[in-house]
Amino acid sequence: MQRRGVAVTDAVFHWPVPSLVQITDCHLLATPDAWYQGIRPYQHLHRVLDCLRAEAPLLILTGDLTEDHSADSYALLQQLLADWPAPVFLLPGNHDERVALEQLSQQPPFRPERRLALPGWQLWLLDSKGDTPAGSFPAERLATLEQWLIDSADTQIFWFCHHHLLPVGSFIDRFDQQDKAGLLAMLQREPRLRGLAHGHCHHAYQYQLPEFVQVGCPASSVQFLQTPDWQTQDQGPRACRWVFLPDGRLQWEFLQF
Repeated sequence: MQRRGVAVTDAVFHWPVPSLVQITDCHLLATPDAWYQGIRPYQHLHRVLDCLRAEAPLLILTGDLTEDHSADSYALLQQLLADWPAPVFLLPGNHDERVALEQLSQQPPFRPERRLALPGWQLWLLDSKGDTPAGSFPAERLATLEQWLIDSADTQIFWFCHHHLLPVGSFIDRFDQQDKAGLLAMLQREPRLRGLAHGHCHHAYQYQLPEFVQVGCPASSVQFLQTPDWQTQDQGPRACRWVFLPDGRLQWEFLQF
């Protein structure tokens, strides 16, 4: 697979541990003491990582890792995670620079793979970044998922991405996944696709449908209130722990640090 001249491996990364932690919407700026919505994003993310370090789980960061798109903000991210003892996967959000993230993903502990195999499961890491704050998933990316379905017979599948497919009932729905029909159709027709976890909404919730579940991961920075206009609240840094059991059971827990 290739996007904008930067190669992304189509290989599958195998990991024997069924649990991991999702971190999202870090909104790092160019310096550790910079402010965003009344908090210092660097300090919030630093606290999350400090609290998780003894456990050292595999990490999936689902977008908006930077607020200002700066090279310095990505350098801070690299610095914070340089000695992380488990793999770290990065997904772009609407605030991110895709090429910068893909280049960072070539340097340990970051990984470039977009498929992660756990016992009994595959986790697919979807790039939903578009040219606006809303999500985009064009036909060629959808075709890749169709091929991955063929390649991954007899395993449960779960998606991680930045943008949400189903509305959450607040202002952020104006910036959801705009071309969601193909993704929703795939989730509804394929029973092995168990659901998706996303960032973007800065809000912890779960929405269970008969066919799949959609789970919003709270932000490591600030949370968005469920209001028609944009309002933020500092609830302390947050994240989500996931457990993908080999027997097909799926568990998650919203974390607060």
